[in-house]
Parts: sequence; structure tokens; C-alpha cells
Amino acid sequence: MLRLVLKVKTLFFIINKSLQGNVCGQEFLDMALMAAAFDQKVVLLFEGEGVNALVKNQCPEGVGLKNILPILNALPIYDINDVWVEKESMEVWGLVEEKLEISVKSISREVIKKQINAADHVFSF
Repeated sequence: MLRLVLKVKTLFFIINKSLQGNVCGQEFLDMALMAAAFDQKVVLLFEGEGVNALVKNQCPEGVGLKNILPILNALPIYDINDVWVEKESMEVWGLVEEKLEISVKSISREVIKKQINAADHVFSF
């Protein structure tokens, strides 16, 4: 009997640009969801301007943009449980975790560097 064993890869997705109103950003999130649907370990990191995508009570529909918060709220359904924000970016933008739509883990740049080096693949938007 032939037995196929697939190795789970760790795919690290870095979001450092605004996701609102950017079709490329939405496609980037779709790529992460698709990877998770195929049983890969997905880590999402929001840094730089990307942390603003997580802020509560956004209303992009009011200016004709698609709201990505429903996608972010669906992450646990896809077993994407490693959602991180860069601590330093949160400080730059004056954000605290209580102001964010979803539960995240705040991590320093030093720890992030080590995690990126341990990942099998890194994607950035």
C-alpha cells in the first residue's frame, strides 16, 4: 500500500499596506484563506500601515469600498489562529488591542524576525 505523507508548511503573510479599497489586498487575504483551506499553517502579521485594517467600527461602504472586516472575522473558521500585530507599528499609529476588531497577539520586531526565519514561505503585501 502506497501511503502519501504531506508536510504541513508554515506560510507567513505580512500585511504592511492598507487593505481597504485595494483589490490586491483582498486577493492577498484570499490567498491566505486558500492556503489554510489546504491544511497549511498560516500566520498573518499586520505591520506598518496594515495595522489600520484591524480597527473597529470602520464603515468603508460609506465611501464605496468593500469592507474586509467580515473576512478577518472568518479567520478562525479557516483555522488561522496566529494573527499578529507588530507592537512598534501599533505604537506608531496610537492603537491598542481594545481598538481592534479581532483578537491578535502583539509581538516585537525582534520576535517577528525569528518567526519569519523559521517559516517555510513568506509573502508580503
